[in-house]
Amino acid sequence: MISVNAELCTRCGQCLRVCTTEIFEMRDGIPAMTDGGEDYCIKCQHCLAVCPVGAITLNDKTPADCAPIGPLPSPEHMLNLLRQRRSIRHFQTTPVEPDILAKLQAALAWSPTGCNDHRLYAVLVNGHDAMASFREPTLRLLRWVVKTRIPQLISRRLNQVLKRILDGEDVIFRQAPHMVVVATPKNAPCADIDPTIALAQFELYAQTLGLGTLWCGFAYFAFRLFRHLRRPLDLPKGYRVGGVLLFGYPDITFHRATCPDPVLVKNISL
Repeated sequence: MISVNAELCTRCGQCLRVCTTEIFEMRDGIPAMTDGGEDYCIKCQHCLAVCPVGAITLNDKTPADCAPIGPLPSPEHMLNLLRQRRSIRHFQTTPVEPDILAKLQAALAWSPTGCNDHRLYAVLVNGHDAMASFREPTLRLLRWVVKTRIPQLISRRLNQVLKRILDGEDVIFRQAPHMVVVATPKNAPCADIDPTIALAQFELYAQTLGLGTLWCGFAYFAFRLFRHLRRPLDLPKGYRVGGVLLFGYPDITFHRATCPDPVLVKNISL
């Protein structure tokens, strides 16, 4: 339910302009929800955020509950963050402190989702014992797959990796002390991309906290394909794994950014 404080409202109409589902109308000079508008509200809270005088309350969320607008990184600092992000495959054994884990967890709330469908479900696996409960059965299954020799038939280039798997090396979870898995309902409007967006933001924020990250495609496919491997995640009914990210303190230091080739870009101007 959206309510407007008539004493504070300046009648600027910004809430009407910003509402993507157009459920506001001016009624007696005051913004009000249209009849049946609640059925179309996607709870994006843009009306709450845009009001210059804080006259709007949405579902008991008030302007006082919102974070103030703060300073943003400079373009140079943001570009440095993008340039210096690296995939980390060597992690320290030191676990991430609980207060930093809490910050990472809280930041997930601001992840954009298609149609503002905020039914994301995140699982944080913390500590080596917890990680071992996923690592050991996954590697056991992978060693069995390798022994069938099916992977070798798919690509001979896998031979070196397959040997490391048979030798017991953790080529999947890289001995990372933490893992975050994000899932969405299968019927979410953008079920395939929402977890990727969430983990991309999680990853960049993690860099600012001194952490390293690694997108774990092997674990993603293992959880998607094998029910017994994803069962410990305890996902709600109807949810599907959408992405997996390993993280922890890096045990390696990079001394410069890389030099990637430019992305092919086609500009269309009329």
